[in-house]
Amino acid sequence: MTERYHGKAALVAAFLLILAASLGVVHASVDITPTRLDLGDGQSRGILRLGNQGDDTKSYEVEVMRWTQTAEGSDEYSATDDLLAVPPVFTLEPGQEQVIRVGLLAGADPETETAYRVFITELAAPQPEKSSSSGVSMRLRLGIPVFVAPSGESVPRIEWTGIQRDGDTMYVGLRNAGNVHVKISEVRHKAPEMQAESAQPALLYLLPGQVGRVAVDLPQGNAVGTVLLETDTAGTLEYALRASP
Repeated sequence: MTERYHGKAALVAAFLLILAASLGVVHASVDITPTRLDLGDGQSRGILRLGNQGDDTKSYEVEVMRWTQTAEGSDEYSATDDLLAVPPVFTLEPGQEQVIRVGLLAGADPETETAYRVFITELAAPQPEKSSSSGVSMRLRLGIPVFVAPSGESVPRIEWTGIQRDGDTMYVGLRNAGNVHVKISEVRHKAPEMQAESAQPALLYLLPGQVGRVAVDLPQGNAVGTVLLETDTAGTLEYALRASP
């Protein structure tokens, strides 16, 4: 049965995924390394290490989901038996570290990279029977990307699909025409009238065949010049903008 994350839950999950994917230490009391696993090409196993740096005992649940994207670029997650992560549940005392072993049970696709997430969710601590607390309990949820490379050649390739202007913001449309993911981590813009190029962080994953867009601030209202995208698999991508849309 397929499960999907929508609405407010998806926004909360997406925010926590950004933390997990971009930082080694994602919370003052939690340390997770690495923040991504790459499998395939003879590598069928990986290890994650979760450390409890806080003062309280914490329990966690581990779940593996297949990661896909819709035609509009939204993330979707579904149950899978392709990947196994153990242990499924564990408890850490302050200062302890847990090794999570991740193993690929299915063969790599010969043509296209496949993507998964290992979700690590903090379990709520038992509440005293007479507790009258009405506060909101925030539980940490991490989503570690796992990419399984195709058994054939890996070809990262991004196509520029156009731009849209909304005030002093320009949106650059992109399509992943390759067979492996591309993660965009930074967007830079420079134009002849600018004394220095602008730079802004980004965190956009484009899975093979999927579309997305990145926002470019235009502090001087100038939509010409060059946009540069820093990626993990395709290097630095450069797009020359012709005229204001």
